[in-house]
Amino acid sequence: MEKLMSSGGKKNQDSRWKRTRDFMSIRRVERSRYLDNLKILDESSMAKKYEDSSDSLKIGSQIKKRDNNSHNTLPIGNYTTTDKTTLNYLRDHSPYLPYNINTVHLQNPYKTPQRLEGYALRDTNFKGMYRSRESTLRSRYNRNGLTTRDTITSKNYEQNEEKRDKSLKNVQTCLKTTEINTIVKQYCLNSTLHGLRYVGDSKLSIVERIFWIISFTTAVLTATYYIWFLYQKWVSSPIIISLSPEPVSVNEFPFPAVTICNMNNVKRSEAIRIGNGENMREKLLLEDLCNSENTSIAFDLKEKAVEWNAMRHFMINVSQSCNDMLYYCQWRGNQTECDKIFNPTMTDEGICCNFNSVNRKHLFHDPRDWPDLNITFAFTGIDWNPETGYDKQVPSDAIPWRPYGAGLSYGLTLVLDVDVNEYYCSSTASAGFKMLLHSPVETPKIADFGFAVAPGKEVRVIVSPRISTASKSIISIPQKKRKCFFTSERKLRYYRTYTQRNCILECEANFTQKMCHCVQYYMPKSSNTTICGKKDDMCATTARRAMEIKLYDDNQLNITETPSCTCWPGCFELSYNLEISDSKLLHNFGIQEQYVKKNQKYFTENMAVVHIFFVDSQFTKSMKNELFGFTEFLSSTGGLLGLFMGFSFLSVMEILYFITLRLWCRLTEHKNVPSRTIVQVHPLDHNQGIIYPFAQ
Repeated sequence: MEKLMSSGGKKNQDSRWKRTRDFMSIRRVERSRYLDNLKILDESSMAKKYEDSSDSLKIGSQIKKRDNNSHNTLPIGNYTTTDKTTLNYLRDHSPYLPYNINTVHLQNPYKTPQRLEGYALRDTNFKGMYRSRESTLRSRYNRNGLTTRDTITSKNYEQNEEKRDKSLKNVQTCLKTTEINTIVKQYCLNSTLHGLRYVGDSKLSIVERIFWIISFTTAVLTATYYIWFLYQKWVSSPIIISLSPEPVSVNEFPFPAVTICNMNNVKRSEAIRIGNGENMREKLLLEDLCNSENTSIAFDLKEKAVEWNAMRHFMINVSQSCNDMLYYCQWRGNQTECDKIFNPTMTDEGICCNFNSVNRKHLFHDPRDWPDLNITFAFTGIDWNPETGYDKQVPSDAIPWRPYGAGLSYGLTLVLDVDVNEYYCSSTASAGFKMLLHSPVETPKIADFGFAVAPGKEVRVIVSPRISTASKSIISIPQKKRKCFFTSERKLRYYRTYTQRNCILECEANFTQKMCHCVQYYMPKSSNTTICGKKDDMCATTARRAMEIKLYDDNQLNITETPSCTCWPGCFELSYNLEISDSKLLHNFGIQEQYVKKNQKYFTENMAVVHIFFVDSQFTKSMKNELFGFTEFLSSTGGLLGLFMGFSFLSVMEILYFITLRLWCRLTEHKNVPSRTIVQVHPLDHNQGIIYPFAQ
């Protein structure tokens, strides 16, 4: 039995040695044929012979001439070829050919790669991938594929994959940080900013570099301080009001609108007629109009809208008409019929006479919002406002009129009759007139802003226009900072043209309606708005005073109660400065009977002569401009930066170049460099046949 076992063991041992010898013989044959094929690869005839003799390979490649471009040339051993098909085949079926076709020139084909069980290693030095010789042999001749040790190694590799990814990310972050540091150093060395290249110069001592760091930081902080101071000045005071270098002629803006009111609200003759009559409505209206008490037992104008119409007609009938008030009118040196240039208007002093105001269809959005007093315009009216001015095609006789020149002869001369004997109830304690010169697009408030003209006086009113304009560039500045409105920016509810006085009057009307549920008869209103009567005077007066207190205090202004009450001046406005002088008429004053058909005594006791004219033919206008525009701010900032650091626009481009394009190019170049990575070799598929190209 022992002999049989010993003989069997010997046979098995002989069998193993025989298989080993056969295997080594096959390997020697393969190696020999492999070297022979390497020598004949560069010859096209031998390649053709190799193609015809190998039925299973089907290489079918044609050897090309060596290309001058190195990346298209594939070196193998001491030979170089561009036949990628042949080399790919040899790579897949020979353990001695490197795994990647991009092998390094003069690489030793017999070099054994670094051994790693079950894996191949991509070497960054050779830019190629090799398969382990032992792993290749096991894949070909071991039916079990990878060993148990290989499987465990593969599992450990998969478990550590996450750790390797984190390590790779850390390496990439470190590389990016290194690149950023390099870019910063290059910027410091190449920057055009003064002193910055000394900071990045590593040849200087640390003391010198610290000195330049402190100097550069001080320059930056100083420039920043002055730029901040300049910015605060630009933000806090963006507007400057300057005088225009070009004078304005008198024919470029209108003559002021003139509103004249007799202080007598009711003529005595009308009061006697009403008192002797039996019309109770007129008696009640008369008592309500002239009663100084705050309560009315006779008539309440709040009851019905028609009552306001009755009151309007009553006021027109009992007040002095414009024909009775104006005895003589001379305009631009020519005598003119007064009723052609003056029209009745409703004011806070009752029915008054107005000259040179725009038509109410150009004054209000809806002309019905203003009471109809049978106003007729004998001349053409235009839609004028201070912002647009006059067109070149506008005729000279269009309303609002323009003066022909300066002086008394080109102005307006009026002879007024106060008719003291007709005084019944006056708005003041004296007899005479109240007069106001205002913009043609404004509603006058005679009670607050009018000046008095006493009978028996000759009054000279010298007018100097105050013209405010604005540059279109300030429209980009916030309204709260420029403190003015353009007409297109601020829309009023009733008025078409924005002015500060129109805004205040409309605000007063809205606030009065909110507080008292009615408005005063002279205020802008809708056609169905209730008019306040005498018993509402106290409420209306209180509302007006409260509104005026809040009007100029934005912090206390209740927008829900007083809408549209931010009444800043218009950016384009026209107002008039007046110089008023008067003198007493003499008793022996020569009266021209064709003008005033009254005796001398009546003339000195009841008449007043008024002259209104411009004193100069050219005036200076004020203009709102930007104190610091963006261009001025940019130039001042650039001057400060250039003074302290030598900074310019190209310095900005330098910074953008280094932090964008230069950094991106560096990082991109780093990504294109191949790195050492480990690639898993999968087990051999035994269902697929193995082809040995050199062992036939």
